[in-house]
Amino acid sequence: MKRLTALTLATALGLAACGASGGATAATVDGQTITVDDVNGMLSLDEGAVTKTQFAQILGLLVEWSVVEKAAAEELGLMVTDDEITAEADRIFEEFADEGQSREDFVATRGFTEAFLQMVGHQEALYRKIHDKFLDEGRGVPSEEEIAEGMDARRLAMTSACVSHILLGELQGLEGDELESAKEEALAEAEEVLGLLDDGGDFAEIARERSTDTGSGAQGGDLGCQSPQRWVEPFRDAVLEAPVGEVFDEPVLSDFGYHIIFVSERTVPTDEEVAESLTTDGVRGEIDAWVGEKMAAADVTVTTRFGTWDSTGLQVVPPEA
Repeated sequence: MKRLTALTLATALGLAACGASGGATAATVDGQTITVDDVNGMLSLDEGAVTKTQFAQILGLLVEWSVVEKAAAEELGLMVTDDEITAEADRIFEEFADEGQSREDFVATRGFTEAFLQMVGHQEALYRKIHDKFLDEGRGVPSEEEIAEGMDARRLAMTSACVSHILLGELQGLEGDELESAKEEALAEAEEVLGLLDDGGDFAEIARERSTDTGSGAQGGDLGCQSPQRWVEPFRDAVLEAPVGEVFDEPVLSDFGYHIIFVSERTVPTDEEVAESLTTDGVRGEIDAWVGEKMAAADVTVTTRFGTWDSTGLQVVPPEA
């Protein structure tokens, strides 16, 4: 089960007002009642109406939170203080608010309330404590062998490179002698372009004039900054090998043609950073499994007008329109 944070959910929904009202029961979780007011209290009710689907998503979030908070206290002995909740809510506001935006506008423009923000702070602070406890106990922590096995792929995924290229030739769809002839012509042109660049030619200008990748060519060959894992293997390997700030000294052949490559920036994580990332993922996976186990064991009943509880998907399914 993948945890969806309250803040992410609220931002995605763009919530407004809710048509349901009152203290009527929306759901019960292991005998604990979640009312319609509990859901409404999370939302800004100034305008519009929340759809049944949106109400069900917020209700599902409260169901999960009820289960996790209880299990964390009873099984793990973990609770969060008011000061910790306030500090986390303050951090979220400071990190995500627009420059000069007031706290009131920050919550209102996202369709939720200060109470919702405080719940997010509570949730994030508690999940951090759960993470630290699992980490201390080694729950989900990969072995040295597992880290070694995953090191290369994760390092590649975490690497970022800002790259421009000039593509020469059009090899797609060609076969046999026709393909070989096209490769020879593309290589000759690529070597010519390298010569122009060696003589001081402008990379961006040549890319606009001659690159057969017209999309990046129009941008002076710029492919942006991203993980090299997204590119075809010969191109990827050259991007990792090329000196930063210089045109790579040889054309690189791929299924598309010959590439002239310029890497303007490259950031490669350290072994320690890669190992930490793999460890974090392992612990998070263990937490997700733990949450899923607690959710599956919970006795959840949703009032029919608000939907039904899906014990397989572990979510509130909205009622049919």
